[in-house]
Amino acid sequence: MPPVLDAYGRPFNNLRISVTNECNFRCIFCHIEGDPVGRPLRPGQLPPVMVPEEYGVVAKAAYMLGARSFKITGGEPLIRRDIVEIVGEISSNAPGSDVSMTSNGYLMNVYADKLAEAGLGRANISIHSLRRSRYKFITGVDGLERALKGFKAAYDAGLKLKINMVLLKGVNVDEVWSLAEMASSYDAVLQLIELHPVGMGARFFKQYFYPLARVEEELIESGAKVVRRELHNRPVYILPNGARIEVVKPFNNPIFCAGCTRIRVSPTGHLSPCLNWKGDRIHMLPRIRRAGSWEEKVIAAAEALLEVNMLRRPYWLTRRGDQAPARVDGKAVFIPKRSYARKILSELRRQLLGGGLQVARG
Repeated sequence: MPPVLDAYGRPFNNLRISVTNECNFRCIFCHIEGDPVGRPLRPGQLPPVMVPEEYGVVAKAAYMLGARSFKITGGEPLIRRDIVEIVGEISSNAPGSDVSMTSNGYLMNVYADKLAEAGLGRANISIHSLRRSRYKFITGVDGLERALKGFKAAYDAGLKLKINMVLLKGVNVDEVWSLAEMASSYDAVLQLIELHPVGMGARFFKQYFYPLARVEEELIESGAKVVRRELHNRPVYILPNGARIEVVKPFNNPIFCAGCTRIRVSPTGHLSPCLNWKGDRIHMLPRIRRAGSWEEKVIAAAEALLEVNMLRRPYWLTRRGDQAPARVDGKAVFIPKRSYARKILSELRRQLLGGGLQVARG
């Protein structure tokens, strides 16, 4: 299969799947995964649109196009009572892939063991403060004790863990080191996230934005070693005691966008090329439901994924004077045309339908 690249030479290998717009929290900075619904919905306001088997179709299509990382998110994904089935469909149709979930942890103690059995390998648990009053201010819920219980349940279930912490000026910046210590005690990564000027976060951006560059200076001064993740070119600081702190700086950061390999799926089956995307999204779900056989459904999903891939572009671009020639490893960056997408789709059709061979699910 030819590699799936966007017009800037960036591969597609990461699918972020929002399974619900409902959430039991009210975080003041929620960007709602870029979905223009205005704000997260209360549990019970929007019945599930996609069923578990349809997530399996999407996972198979993305897997055949080269995706090897699948992040399940929301809203709060554990609001869905069929979340274990969704995880099972994704993991079985993308064998060997990194299947992970972002959760507030409030319900994780109920599901952790079953999620691990279904194929979930990692979990990002949002713990923005270890102080009860701050936690309630940030999330709108007096749920710190439940979140910590869920974190421990995920650890006991064998999941690899990250703690997500959105830094907010004047609120929780002084807790970075205490959360880093907690993460290290569970062999987890502390992931520091800059406030996004997207969704509800746009309302409070000027008031609470704290540049992570300031924290990075402290990490370097502490003797941390720096390595780079491929996704978003994220720096990971390894402290002398072995603690790991990953830094997510999406705001006004061309380096971050240059390393984006992601396509997003909304709970209604719409595809988006970027969290900041303002254009029309591609509605994949009707195509899947119109298709006949399971193989044809996978092809329909792949076709939609290839279409949205053509829309992918870095949201933050370097200024013209800062741009280097568009070359990678001494070669000109390949800019795919629609004919290239058709070539990929043709190869996928051959693999799924060629010679009358039916491909087994999972």
